[in-house]
Amino acid sequence: MEEIVTDWIEEFESIDERYKDFYKEPINSIKLVLLYIDRNNELFHVKKEKIKIKENTLKNEELLKILRSNLNYNKKTYRPLSILKYNMDLSPYDVKDYTINNNKYNFLTAQKNLEDIKWKDTIKFFHNINSLYILFYEKWNSKNNNTRRIFINKHKKLNAKKTRKKRFKDNLRI
Repeated sequence: MEEIVTDWIEEFESIDERYKDFYKEPINSIKLVLLYIDRNNELFHVKKEKIKIKENTLKNEELLKILRSNLNYNKKTYRPLSILKYNMDLSPYDVKDYTINNNKYNFLTAQKNLEDIKWKDTIKFFHNINSLYILFYEKWNSKNNNTRRIFINKHKKLNAKKTRKKRFKDNLRI
């Protein structure tokens, strides 16, 4: 009976072990960064925390909970201005190209709606870079509302549509 040579399998596994950080895997946590901007458009506070996600997705309910719990800061109310998702979904084959020419890659996307936010599988080495940025802008009530109101009266429109009767005699005066 012949013996099967398995040395090459063990050698491959040892080499593969060195590169396991460069295989794409699902994301289980992201960095949440909350940025607070005052009325003068100046960034004055940054809050960071790590949050767990399931199946590469931050559910809409969790996002709303985060937004509601962070609307107030220093006894002032803020409103969400923008939600930005950073997902470094670079393939293992593009890592070398990214290190040489990173200008052609864009991993930041703006979320237009309040819905589930999904991240794509990422190389394990880049898992800690995936994040969600929420910009809060200071809310204030304006007393001097300069919006001009336009009132539409139905009666004036009806009168404008009527034809005026002029007597023929009145037009003949010389």
